[in-house]
Amino acid sequence: MERIRLVLHKRSAQVFGLFTIVGAFIMTFCSYTSPAYYFDVSPDNNAFFTVGKAMMHGIVPYKDIFEQKGPYVYFLHGLAYLVSHRSFTLIFVYEIATLVAAMYLVYRIAKLLDAHELPALLTALLSPVLFLYHPYYDYGDTVEFFTLPFLLSLIYLILLLDRHDLTVSHWWYFAQGALVGVVFLSKYTLLGAWIVFYLVMLVTRLVKRQWRALGQLIGWSAAGFLLTTVPWLVYFLATKSLGAFINVYILFNTKVYLTSSVAFFANLIQSMALVSQFYLSNVLFFLLGVVGTLVVTFERGVFHSNFTRGLYLVATLGSDLFALYGYQAGAVYQYYELIYFASFVLPFAVFCQLLFRHLSLPNGDDSFAILATLVIGWFLVLGVNNNVTNSKVFPNNASVTEETTSVPQQPAQVDFGNYMRQSGLPLTLLNYGSIDMGFYTASGAVPSTYYFQNYNIAQSAAPQILRSQVDQIRQHKVEWVVLNTPAGKTVREWQGGGGRITSGNLNPGTSKLAKTLYRNYLPVGKHTQVFEGVSVTYWLFERK
Repeated sequence: MERIRLVLHKRSAQVFGLFTIVGAFIMTFCSYTSPAYYFDVSPDNNAFFTVGKAMMHGIVPYKDIFEQKGPYVYFLHGLAYLVSHRSFTLIFVYEIATLVAAMYLVYRIAKLLDAHELPALLTALLSPVLFLYHPYYDYGDTVEFFTLPFLLSLIYLILLLDRHDLTVSHWWYFAQGALVGVVFLSKYTLLGAWIVFYLVMLVTRLVKRQWRALGQLIGWSAAGFLLTTVPWLVYFLATKSLGAFINVYILFNTKVYLTSSVAFFANLIQSMALVSQFYLSNVLFFLLGVVGTLVVTFERGVFHSNFTRGLYLVATLGSDLFALYGYQAGAVYQYYELIYFASFVLPFAVFCQLLFRHLSLPNGDDSFAILATLVIGWFLVLGVNNNVTNSKVFPNNASVTEETTSVPQQPAQVDFGNYMRQSGLPLTLLNYGSIDMGFYTASGAVPSTYYFQNYNIAQSAAPQILRSQVDQIRQHKVEWVVLNTPAGKTVREWQGGGGRITSGNLNPGTSKLAKTLYRNYLPVGKHTQVFEGVSVTYWLFERK
């Protein structure tokens, strides 16, 4: 008990405890994984959960079920399935931990900028506005969001190198190597900052013939990287799925999702144009991304040497450019750009310190200043993230139902999931034509087909996906089929929009499928609700 009391009296423990309370409160209202929401309707989140659940049932990703994110994403969601079979409880806890880690790193970064204790604490309490900015932070539970504290740890490392003449504990390199392995096997397009960081550091050590430092950098980083990658290599070899992993995660993503086919230099220029357009799209982004970067560059108190100043600039630029490398303007989803917000943190911390120097803050803690900052921070978050309007705080909102009624309603996912489970029939389900709409999660069904969902690509780029799904229906292999149409359109009427998924996660059309579908299946459920601004009707079919 005495040891616990001593720990609780430590400043770092008190700060961490405060951040945990703040993080839990904010994420309760901002993340769809929170219990404050009826259901997490995010297609990507549900796809991750479905594949994670399949993994826990012995189904091998890439080989037995098709999805194109990295294995760490599915493993995390598989653990979430073990905690709660039909909800994202563990993911919600992990999102809280991610926000807390990001806030704590902002606090540590501010401290390295020679900020006093109270200004550093207040800066961290204001920082969630950067990490939860809608629509870049949309439903939550994205690899980009989970990577933010990893990137902030790299920025913190660069500041440490600056303060200690490029000398840090070898455990820093071990940790960064481990993080590189995790990001590589989650979403490798987010590796830009680390690629640049290691290239610059390796070349510098080589040119200066600092062999011991070079060995430390390579050896400990490699050890961390191997720790987080070798277990997956063993898993893929043991399940004879290494080839499938390479074909889907590396080759399919590169050929289908990276839409530009021009040369390397042209892709680089295109990526630079996308980053520039992002910075110029919003006054805050311009102030932090352009003006703030100039301040960080030329304000002598931020970095003590030109080398680390340049290292920071090229690392953050590398992160921004690589995140959208190979994408064309029309193919960029806004949540991809959440990773840019990591580069806003250092300018944000510098601006906050400049502000607090002109305020009469006490030297020690001040309860009123902390409380006032908490309130201001909460209002700032509400100003950039309105997810709460779709939560249980607003009963029967449009994301749940379009019926005008005072009777408590549930979204289609929950209604259909309850119906399927209570029927006592086999829980074999096909999510036709759209990205995972959440019905696998809500029903508890484990996917029984390789292409359990559709993807945000043209039908012509991978025609085998819908062809396989139609075959499942034609041969009535599953007990249940769920699909969607625009509100007001029947399954026989919906012709789709250009051979691909359209706004509202609407499938490429059902009119051609209708004859086969109705021959083998009977409609047993219909529910209309708003998804991403589109009024969508969901249909549940039961095998005859």
